[in-house]
Amino acid sequence: MTPHEGILIVGGSAAGLSAADGLREGGYQGPVTVLNEETRAPYDRPTVSKGLLVGEGAPEFMDLRSTERLEETNITLRSGETAVGLDIDRHYLITMNGEPMPWESIIIATGARARTIRTTDGKPLPVLRTASDLIALRAALTVHRRIALVGAGFIGLEVASGLAESGVIVDVFDNKRLPLEALIGPEIAGFLQELHASHGVNMHGDITLSAITGDEGEYVLHFSDGSSHQTPLVLVGIGVEPNVDWLVNSGVELSDGVVTDEFGRTNVANVWAAGDVAALEHPLLESRSRVEHWTHAIEHGRRVGLNIARGDLVPFTTPPYFWSDQYGMRFHSYGRRRPEDDVVFVKGSPSQENFLALFGSHGEFHGLFSNGYEQLLRPYRKLLERGASFDEACTHITAR
Repeated sequence: MTPHEGILIVGGSAAGLSAADGLREGGYQGPVTVLNEETRAPYDRPTVSKGLLVGEGAPEFMDLRSTERLEETNITLRSGETAVGLDIDRHYLITMNGEPMPWESIIIATGARARTIRTTDGKPLPVLRTASDLIALRAALTVHRRIALVGAGFIGLEVASGLAESGVIVDVFDNKRLPLEALIGPEIAGFLQELHASHGVNMHGDITLSAITGDEGEYVLHFSDGSSHQTPLVLVGIGVEPNVDWLVNSGVELSDGVVTDEFGRTNVANVWAAGDVAALEHPLLESRSRVEHWTHAIEHGRRVGLNIARGDLVPFTTPPYFWSDQYGMRFHSYGRRRPEDDVVFVKGSPSQENFLALFGSHGEFHGLFSNGYEQLLRPYRKLLERGASFDEACTHITAR
């Protein structure tokens, strides 16, 4: 059997669907098929930890693509389909049902899954990544009104904010002294710590979890200092890991994700990767890294699709971006802070609540973090994109 012409996208994610859009936008006329692991149609994932976390009735998920749009663009979506293997020599993908699917080119957009922790009895603890996770958490919260969050990343902090405002007693445990200190620096991290504490969240930093016993309704968290904490509910938010198990021994280079160049190409001809799963080269990243943000998935996926369709390769240089909603505030981040970076507050300060902070070192501008001042973010994004110096970024406002 000879593989027919067509492009296969593995992952009905934001990156996968955006790659399909990029293919059509770039003029690709052949068949495009998207495999979606979940049986549910692809949906807006950020709302899982934001707007849909609390509320009455069943959560209403927003579809990423309507049936009409898929039909208009002639994109075939196959939900409930999981890839289990890839044959790069014969150009076949193998599904969980044993079906060999031929491809001309393939885009890997399988994203990432939440890391979890198991109890001493071997049971995986709840996480919040998918629609099913959200439905299960909301059901548990109708019974129990206290929860322990393990991990003070942005997902954990968003959950803490939403639940605390709805009257749930929230304890957050993290092995770092301050939440997100490595990402945003100690001054802003301290602001976030105080923000959550002021809304009744019990913040426990610089504490190491050693074991969890029990089950829903009677969990006990055990810590390395000998202390313990009883709670009816636990939610783990300790990051994600790329969905690449199905690619092991395929010949596609893997290193904390699928290794790609700045165009989205892997080491195998006609095999590409986009979104969370791609460990890519980027001018604002010190080394090949994955970017685990929604906006990145959309923009990177589109660029990969365009590169395949047009054959005129354009590097992906858009700065990493994310936003986070907490207690009615919206935080924005562009680029990526490095450990040695200085911080300059060009507007406001954490003590004033609204602020715009820039990160950079050795004359290089690496990123920003803000609360408020949304009207100023677009110019700074442009400065990041063109590799402006840190001095230019710091004097940008006063020079206008």
